[in-house]
Amino acid sequence: MNDLRYALRTLTKRPALATAIVLTLGLGLGAAAAIVRASDAALVEPLPYAEPERLVHLWEVRAGTAERSATSYPTLLDWRARAHSFADFEGYDPSNFIVGVGDEARMLRGAQVTAGFFRLLGVRIPAGRDFLRGEDATTGAGVAIVTDRFARSVAGGSALDQTIVVNGTPYTIVGVLPPAFHFALLQNADVFVPLIADEQRRASRFNRSIYVVGRLQDHVPLASARAQLAAVTAALVSDHPDALAGRTVVTLPIRDALLGNMKPILASLLVAVALLLVTMGANIALLMLTRYVERAPELAMRSALGASRGRVLRQLLVESLVPSVVGAALATAVGQVMTRSLLAAIPDGVRINMPYLTNAGLDGRVIGVIVGLATLLAVGFGVGPALLITKVWGRVGDARTTLARADRRLRRGLVAAQVALTVVLLVSSGLLAMSLSNLVHRDVGFRDPAGLVMARAPLSGPRYEAAVAQRQFYEALVSRCAALPGVRHAGLINEVPGGGSGITTFEPLDRPIPRSVQPRAALRIVGGEYFATMGIAVVAGRTFEARDRSDAPPVAVVSASFARLLSSDGATVGRRLRLAATGQTEWQVVGVVGDVQVAALDADSPPVIYLSHLQTAENRMTLVLQTDMGVASAASQVRAIVKRLDAGVPVYAVTTLDRQLSESRAVFSRRFPMILCAVFAGAALALTLVALYAMCMHEVLTRRREFGIRLALGASPGSLRRLIFNDAILLGAAGIVIGGIAAGLVSRSMQAVLFGPTSSDWRVYGVVAVGVLAFASLASLVPALRAGSVHPSLVMREE
Repeated sequence: MNDLRYALRTLTKRPALATAIVLTLGLGLGAAAAIVRASDAALVEPLPYAEPERLVHLWEVRAGTAERSATSYPTLLDWRARAHSFADFEGYDPSNFIVGVGDEARMLRGAQVTAGFFRLLGVRIPAGRDFLRGEDATTGAGVAIVTDRFARSVAGGSALDQTIVVNGTPYTIVGVLPPAFHFALLQNADVFVPLIADEQRRASRFNRSIYVVGRLQDHVPLASARAQLAAVTAALVSDHPDALAGRTVVTLPIRDALLGNMKPILASLLVAVALLLVTMGANIALLMLTRYVERAPELAMRSALGASRGRVLRQLLVESLVPSVVGAALATAVGQVMTRSLLAAIPDGVRINMPYLTNAGLDGRVIGVIVGLATLLAVGFGVGPALLITKVWGRVGDARTTLARADRRLRRGLVAAQVALTVVLLVSSGLLAMSLSNLVHRDVGFRDPAGLVMARAPLSGPRYEAAVAQRQFYEALVSRCAALPGVRHAGLINEVPGGGSGITTFEPLDRPIPRSVQPRAALRIVGGEYFATMGIAVVAGRTFEARDRSDAPPVAVVSASFARLLSSDGATVGRRLRLAATGQTEWQVVGVVGDVQVAALDADSPPVIYLSHLQTAENRMTLVLQTDMGVASAASQVRAIVKRLDAGVPVYAVTTLDRQLSESRAVFSRRFPMILCAVFAGAALALTLVALYAMCMHEVLTRRREFGIRLALGASPGSLRRLIFNDAILLGAAGIVIGGIAAGLVSRSMQAVLFGPTSSDWRVYGVVAVGVLAFASLASLVPALRAGSVHPSLVMREE
């Protein structure tokens, strides 16, 4: 207790140093705890399934590409029958459902699933029952299973046995999933209905719409199961070359499948956290060493009065623990705030792909780790300098005595290590910043997306089963919206640029190609003045006109990259094509337009073929307006028009295309780690500058006698200033070299999230090197001026 009281009294006499240690621990550990907690929720916490380590996810992959796709129902049945390393396979087909409960209709994520889907995952239905075997038969059963979230939103909070209308078809809710259930590949899906194995699904292997989850047999390693599944798939390719030629299968553990590209991002952030923690430790060690050297006369006096070395070390240990406890408390508060802030910063469109972060927060386990780390850092980096300073009592009897070479080497080594670690963080954040800049400034092929407002208005139910009803509704919608004040152009498209699927194969009629090796293109259904609305240039021919209706010859417009696929055989306009998605219909190309980034911003965009919704009806179109109206004004006016046309049609996801692109997963996966890495790098740089300043100032204070003698023997004040300045520059240069080498190794792990720059981009390394040297010069400026102002007579008088 006496040691504690003395420690508190000592710290209150030197509040600046204690505050620096508390803030270093609190802010550093708090930021680290937030990242570690999110990583723990994604990488470590058990998934809400039975024996998740035995679950895998399967995709088909086309030869020569990295594109993963769903599989067909016949292939799913063949895998079940032939791949005996797996206990079973189940499938799901994700979709957006228009769900009606009473008089209310909502657009919700959902999926058609095979009857054993939840049993395969090992998910128990706490309320109601699971799907029964056979409820996914040819005709299916009108039953549904919903999430706990959806059940609580139903009037009265009881969803069991209630009837909901899904895309115009009534379903009875027979089960409610547990609250903890999530499946990231289905985003925030709320409604599950049986997957109907109708004749079309059973007959065609080209109908690839089913994603497959498998469970390994007990004690079967993943490697052998993969080998068997590959052999089965190879046999299927031989049996069905027309549909499966060049096809292979990819099998991933379910956790890796759910995380997607977040795994390398989280791993990179954990490396950044580790670097920050090491930088913190070095900074604390330097602060402690400086503090103990200043107290050297006091410690020597206590030794002369009879205090043993162990007694003094115990007192210093208590003095190290006091700020660590306060720092741990601050870190807990900072960590909780940062965790909530990080989750709030994730766009809604991205967060639905990461349901495992829903309840992430600091729990008792994480708080215990914070306290333990704070104690370890304080004790480890506090006792170490204490052991050094008490090693030879005679040497610490005078605070003004020049430190021994070993002591100086330790301090210089700590500062050089901090500079090196800071360089690693700065290079990493610089590479991420350049990657983000390249991504958001890439040419997307259309006008400023900030002036393009989108609104989704899908159709469902018996009223819109006929293609003519769908065309009439969207024609009326786009014509009325085009007449709104402030709207320059209005168009329609089934999948807006920057994301979406809609891939089809095609063949020119004058050059037949086997179905399995036909080239692929993105298929987009458009309407209204879509190309004028988006500002997509017409390269050749024309775009769609009012005459291109269902009773007119089928026509198509293609992108410039699509035209280049056919250019070796002559002009594109006038060529006739057949698309896998539209059967035997023959489409004549009437125009070529500029390329547009229809895929995600970080992906290579495929060639595009456009069809008119007047000839190919589509019930899930997105309205696109070129307007100066704000989103709120546009939303209210579009909803009013839709309500007059049909009050049962929902209007949702009203936003600008610019916002949708900026909140996309491609941008988020660069922006989020860049911001966090930049924060860590800034914190590390600040800590390093403080450490460099403290070391230079400590050199000046402890070498005043030496400097006085040098001046008395004829040295100039400028030479002393250069001595301190050059010392700081040399330390900075050494740290830059070591840090640059380490950064080159660390940044290789970031290559998966970099867009444009490579991990060895010299521009980033050059800017970081110049910046670190500039800050090192700045940190040494005041100590250097102080060294040059030493007066020999005053120093000798003090002696």
